[in-house]
Amino acid sequence: MSAAIIPTEIAEGPDAIRQTLAEARPTARDIAARLRAERVRRIHVIGNGTSYHSSLAAASLYGRLATPTDPVVVPMTAGAFRTYPPALAGGDAIVGISASGEFRDVVAVAEAWRGQVPVIGVVHVPGSTLTRVATDVVISGGGPSDVPVMTKTFSATLVATELLLLELLGGERAEAAIAAIERAADHAEAAITAAAPLIDELATQLVGAEHLFVVGSGLASIAALEAALKLKEMAIVHAEAAETWEMASGAATIVGPGTVVVALAPEGPGRAATAEFVAHAAGWGSRIIEVGPTSSVPESTLLPLPPDAVEDHAPLTAVPPVAMLAFALARRRGLDPDHPGWVERYHSQGLHHIVGV
Repeated sequence: MSAAIIPTEIAEGPDAIRQTLAEARPTARDIAARLRAERVRRIHVIGNGTSYHSSLAAASLYGRLATPTDPVVVPMTAGAFRTYPPALAGGDAIVGISASGEFRDVVAVAEAWRGQVPVIGVVHVPGSTLTRVATDVVISGGGPSDVPVMTKTFSATLVATELLLLELLGGERAEAAIAAIERAADHAEAAITAAAPLIDELATQLVGAEHLFVVGSGLASIAALEAALKLKEMAIVHAEAAETWEMASGAATIVGPGTVVVALAPEGPGRAATAEFVAHAAGWGSRIIEVGPTSSVPESTLLPLPPDAVEDHAPLTAVPPVAMLAFALARRRGLDPDHPGWVERYHSQGLHHIVGV
């Protein structure tokens, strides 16, 4: 079985994680120290699309480790924050995530609140607008992206945001969590390598699929949001993400023959519940793809994860294999995922932050 061509944007993801850890940590540590000195008690992490998924994942990881005496982290879409701004005071700070540094709602929020509260930009493109208007900037590593559907920049900006929040905690909590992110880079690399021989045949089998459901528990549910977005952006299919227990209720009414369930199930507290749903979905006639250490049903296709890859870092480890599938599926469907037709839809709305076009 020949190995699929791994798109550069996906292949470079693990090194982007490593470079971000090495290059962004000193800046993140300095900013966090100032936020602690200013007695910041509430941090609003904002972004849209992939950046919103990063805000959810970083806030969730932080929430796993925070105590009642640590600052509260509130994730929110940048558009909602701009339109319905909360009442801010001296104990507030804003972290705006925009890989391009040009997303208009993030930039507008930074411009509106600079000088009133700390505004930290998390950016992948040095010299972009957000780097000039934010109070402080954390630059993620891994080098530029030159395609509109960015995978490594999701990993890099997520890790940069996680670094900033973890440095707020400091001490052993931060050190242990950052060491786990380092291991997640290795796990992502292993997952990409393991998926390569499987992706082309799987894409051929799924070429006619129109309804895909991506499920996961804990931070794997946030990984599901990003994985579903990659399927939509590249393969132009209906892909719906759901948290495992939510999928087991209302959404399960339309799972059956003709649908595909992609289960993101690394080791963690929710893996058993995801496996239980997968067994039901298989019984209802759905095609099953599992991203995890082992299959839970014999009917599934497994995209393997290392056995020590954990749920809390699923956004870094479980998304790349699905992005590879999305890329291969797009090519099978006669699409060019590096030059998608939907870019003009962004431009028609006045959104010009998409890089690589």
